[in-house]
Amino acid sequence: MNKHFTVKKAHHPEISKPLFANKNEEIWVFDEDKAYPGWMLCKIKSSGVEGYIPEQIIARVPDSKSGTVLEDYSARELDVEEGDKLESNRELNGWAWCIDEDGTGGWVPLKNLKEE
Repeated sequence: MNKHFTVKKAHHPEISKPLFANKNEEIWVFDEDKAYPGWMLCKIKSSGVEGYIPEQIIARVPDSKSGTVLEDYSARELDVEEGDKLESNRELNGWAWCIDEDGTGGWVPLKNLKEE
């Protein structure tokens, strides 16, 4: 079920080149984000690109910092302004994967959104 949101506070991504991971890609798993629990700092083993991945889609190797990604994943965040209209079909750990009116997808913090 899709939800509809209006942006109540602008969000501007800080990372210009977000992490992209393919299903079954091997990663290193580091620390959990203190501001957004459930998001793990990871590094793609093949490319060395770092970014945050939700813990729900990480299969960790016991007693190690290794893991694999359980599904295709993009860490792209949407650049949104107050009043923008968004549609979302997924929420994880305080963020929503949203599509804007131009059809662009990305993550936006739920605290910046008002459900319609």
